[in-house]
Amino acid sequence: MGRSYRKCIIIVDNAIAITGALKASVASSLELRDRFNFIYVLPSGSTSASLIKEAGFAIYFLPFVEISRRPIDLLRYLPQLFINSLRLNKILKKEGASILHMNDFFNMTGVLSRLLGNNAALVTHVRRMPFSFPRPFGGVWTRLNKKFSDKIICVSQAVLNHFENEPKAILVYDRALVEEKLPAKVVDHINQPQEIKFLYLSNYIQGKGQDKCLKAFISCFKKNNRIRLKFVGGDMGLKKNQEFKKSLEETVHQNRLEQIVTFCDFTYDIEKEIKDADVMLNFSESESFSLTCFESLYFGTPLIATDCGGPAELFENGVSGILVPVNDVSAMEKAILHLADSPAKLATFASEAKQYVRQKFDKVNTTQKLGTIYQSISR
Repeated sequence: MGRSYRKCIIIVDNAIAITGALKASVASSLELRDRFNFIYVLPSGSTSASLIKEAGFAIYFLPFVEISRRPIDLLRYLPQLFINSLRLNKILKKEGASILHMNDFFNMTGVLSRLLGNNAALVTHVRRMPFSFPRPFGGVWTRLNKKFSDKIICVSQAVLNHFENEPKAILVYDRALVEEKLPAKVVDHINQPQEIKFLYLSNYIQGKGQDKCLKAFISCFKKNNRIRLKFVGGDMGLKKNQEFKKSLEETVHQNRLEQIVTFCDFTYDIEKEIKDADVMLNFSESESFSLTCFESLYFGTPLIATDCGGPAELFENGVSGILVPVNDVSAMEKAILHLADSPAKLATFASEAKQYVRQKFDKVNTTQKLGTIYQSISR
């Protein structure tokens, strides 16, 4: 992995599997690769390496340990953080990196790397709402990043508001290099379909809202038996996620809805899944942006989402989608039934959302803005 005449940027991401945050990072890197040389650092054993390799970027691996309630992780965290920071500094020196870009603001390897003598400019990307982390971690990580980062990239206005008047914080929307390979979706605004297909596209993680969705859907099905629900996502190989998915499946079984509610694993064919659906659902408790919501609107599938941060900035409530309060199952039911009974509204939402998201999230507000930041702070 030799040096390049282009300024080198090391991007560190904690993803053990492919995530929306990593996909957004790779999308920006692909558009900026003529100006900068990007190299990624991922957790050891991460299955997301396939995405980086396919994009043609070099990769290093480090054995990151995240804080959790497990005693073994708590004991390993600080020593491993110190070791990883030393190893990261060696990578930065070897590659002659000008910028260290931490794609997760809770990964303190970048901050400690700075304290241990790293001279590269430090960019921290905040892709999750800081208050969504257990106390006191969110507050501590926020203060450390304010102190040591040269720039703090916020993926939505909701995230930027958390940093109040911090001069280092700047809004840069995620760039999604969405390539429309299939024919444009056509929504019939007159005829009611035999089945109304709802899609929930998200990894099985507590707080992502699948449980609230299922509760609302079961109630809605009693009033409209033409609706169908499909969950698509991965468990990232984590036991707690596998248990969460199993609890959803058991609820479906108890209500004898196996032919009505289906579960699928992670898929790369996002466009097909979205275009096959009539409505996308996202009832997460906290989202700083939500790439899946973006992709849904981009491909012309109406969205019902919780007002949990970033999704509210992706469409106009009541014009190109519906926002419901977080954890408000009753509001979710009302929104689902409303769209299920209104083909004209589905068609209007699809058209308005597609136009809105494609104009707002163009290159000027995403990749070009990030490139300007890189250029201004590189050393």
